[in-house]
Formats: sequence, structure tokens, C-alpha cells
Amino acid sequence: MTQFHALLPVREEADIIGQCLRHLLTWADAVYVFDTGSVDGTWEIVQQFAAEDRRVVPLLKDTVFFSDKRLRAWMFHQARRRMREGDWFLRVDADEFHHIAPPEFVKQRMRRHETAAYHQYYDFRLTASEDKDWAEGRETLADRSRPIEDRRRWFTASVYSEPRLCRYRESMQWPETVSFPCNAGYVARERLPIRHYPHRDPVQLNRRCRLRAFMMDDPENSAALHWSVADWRAHVAPNGSPDLRYWPAGTDLPDLRLRNHLASVPKRAVQRFAHAWLLPVLDRFRACYSAGAYPRRLPDEAIRKLRRELGGKVV
Repeated sequence: MTQFHALLPVREEADIIGQCLRHLLTWADAVYVFDTGSVDGTWEIVQQFAAEDRRVVPLLKDTVFFSDKRLRAWMFHQARRRMREGDWFLRVDADEFHHIAPPEFVKQRMRRHETAAYHQYYDFRLTASEDKDWAEGRETLADRSRPIEDRRRWFTASVYSEPRLCRYRESMQWPETVSFPCNAGYVARERLPIRHYPHRDPVQLNRRCRLRAFMMDDPENSAALHWSVADWRAHVAPNGSPDLRYWPAGTDLPDLRLRNHLASVPKRAVQRFAHAWLLPVLDRFRACYSAGAYPRRLPDEAIRKLRRELGGKVV
């Protein structure tokens, strides 16, 4: 029976990780978790879930750079020990909720020859009026117990897309130098719709911005321009912004049918031929995952600085 495996790195997600795991367990056969250095209780919540459901697999907690390509590659090579030819695996984050469950998406939205899918983000925003509710006490930390889809209803649709879902083959290579496997699969025309909640409340958003500003000091993160905004208030969406849309929870999201993630028609024709007939050969010539490769750990001095920035004990 085909199974679905989720690769979940986390960092400072205590406010949302419980809802995330409950969501993932509605469709995933295994959820592999790497905590990259949380100090807010995220790892303890993960362990509680793991004690109650063996599908949650806590891999490790270590203070590493969570943007490091080696992180997801390392996670994949732990998880692939349980994967079988024809299974599916996904890159997932704690602030994502799949609007269509991946098994249903594969069955209903992907053609049989399509073996990889990009995501369609619907980015849910913290609006100025919601920020005001927080400042005036109409919303508090206690509201974090409510489903996130009830708390944040205004979104913008993302044009940007990246690969998230892939069918596993035993010969595939995911070296630590790339962010997704080589020749991952023939890309589906449809995008996997995901509700994305990176801006949940002022306290969480402030902490997120401080953490990412800290990580921007690392040269390998210098290209991550969306991390460069240190003041969380810059992420608050003005009321009435023309690109904001309202989503009534439980209803369909707009089907955007964007195609900018696809290669040109001639190139896709070559890709389809290659993925149908040549992958085992191509895989043999791809770089392999290096023995002993591991995500970059933060230097001790950076760990101490991070402890001062966020508070708590950094492991």
C-alpha cells in the first residue's frame, strides 16, 4: 500500500505545532521531525505526540541553521529507510495546512505520469485591525488554543512556487548540496494548495522576525531577502489592501491555475521522455549524499547570542 511521508523541520513553533501535527496525522503515514533549536517547548510537544502516535518520529534536536540544504537532505536520508518504491514524500513546515490532503491531490489532481508537484501558497496575514484587537486585549495568548483558520482569514495568493511533493524511487539521489532530489520527478501542471500562516499574532511574529534577522548574519542566508525585515510591524497588512482576500473557513480557495512553475513545452517533452525511460540511468550519474554529511551547527558563540536574543535554554 502506498504511503505518504512528511519531512518536518521546526524551530520556535510551540503556538502552532500541535495543530500542525494533528493536521498532518489526518493523512500522513509518518511525520519525521527535526527540531533545529527551539527554546519555547516545541520539542516537548513533539515528543508528547510521538508518545501517543507512532507515526510521529522525532529524529533529533540540535541547534543548526534551519535554512541549510543539508538539513532536509539529512532528514530524507533518515526517512528513506522506511520508504518503499512508489511511496510519496513531502517537504512540510509547521505553519502550513494542506487545503487538499496530499493523497487526495495525487489521486484527483495529478496524472499518472506526473511524479512531483509544486505548491500553491495562500499566505494568511495579520491585519492592522487584528493587531489593534491584540493591543487592546480583545485577542490574547489564550486565543492560540483556537484553530488558526478561525483566527486568520485574510490572505494573499503567492505567485512564487517550489517543489514540495515527490514520488519516491529507490535509485533517486538527494545530495546535501541541493534543496530537493536530483531529477525529482515529472512536474504536475496542478499545484498543491497550502494555507500558509507565518504571521499568526504580534508576539509570534516579533519572535519570528528576531530569529530570522539573527540568521541573516550568516553569509549563506544573505540571499533570503524575505528574512531581512527585522521589525515585525512591517509585515502587518493594512486593512483594505487591494491584494487581500477574505476566506470563509471551510470553503474552497480560488483555483489560480498558475503555470509559471512549468518549463517550456519543448523542455517538458524532453523531461517526460527522460522521466519515463532514463531515470535509473541518470540517477547513477548523479552526486550521492556524502557519508557523514550533517546540517551546519551554529557556533557556540552564536548559540549564546541566540540565547540572549530569544531567552531560554538553547540546546
